[in-house]
Amino acid sequence: MSMSVLQISALEFEKLLLLIMRVGGILVVAPIFSHRSIPALLKIGLIILVSLIILPTISSIKTELPPDLLGLAVILIKEIAAGLIIGFTAQLLFIGVQFAGDLIGLQMGFGIVNVMDPNSEAQVPLIGQLQVVLATLIFLALDGHHMVLSAIGDSLNAIPLGQINFTGSTADLIVRGGVSTLAQGIKLGAPCIVTLFLMDIAMGVVARTVPQMTIFIVGFPLKIGGGLLMLSASLPLFAYVFAKLLGNLDTQINSLIATMRPL
Repeated sequence: MSMSVLQISALEFEKLLLLIMRVGGILVVAPIFSHRSIPALLKIGLIILVSLIILPTISSIKTELPPDLLGLAVILIKEIAAGLIIGFTAQLLFIGVQFAGDLIGLQMGFGIVNVMDPNSEAQVPLIGQLQVVLATLIFLALDGHHMVLSAIGDSLNAIPLGQINFTGSTADLIVRGGVSTLAQGIKLGAPCIVTLFLMDIAMGVVARTVPQMTIFIVGFPLKIGGGLLMLSASLPLFAYVFAKLLGNLDTQINSLIATMRPL
């Protein structure tokens, strides 16, 4: 009897270890949960807590694990890699937002103006940081963090522990996701980018027609003021586009999970 209990406990421990790898891979790079302001110990505790909550729901699912340590190590690496891929897919939204903000800041003349981020203790672009904060508020308001947690359950329903199968389609979706991030960034920043570009053209025309005017002195504050004004005016459009992109995130994650299903 005691030997049977020990065997069951060992099997459950192995399942828990695999589960922690997948959950940890997702949460360590997913939006909100991966933020540097959250202490590392709190992140580890959250990963273990979520794994312990999920474990009873999958205890009845048969899990075939290799008897040797090398085979188990390979499966652990696959689990954490799958989690990182899923979490990174969600994080791509914010990478696109940061890219949009950096483009706008560069056009406004803020290319050399950075602010100190107290969390990362690093210099970050001013407008990019503002856009990320706005996107974070929208993400929380639309329960994006719930979507990340749901992705954990979706992955476990589609891919049992220890049965991840990476394919060429997985790599293809990751590459396409990276390319679409650039398109998303341009789409989010389009109103400001186009406005600032037209202002550059207008100032170029003025500089040619009125050479005695010091266009740099006049144009620099004009571009900052126009950029901030357009940034404020385009906030509803920014929120609408970001909400649409967030609404498609669930489909993107499920498509990615489908490429990792066992044969």
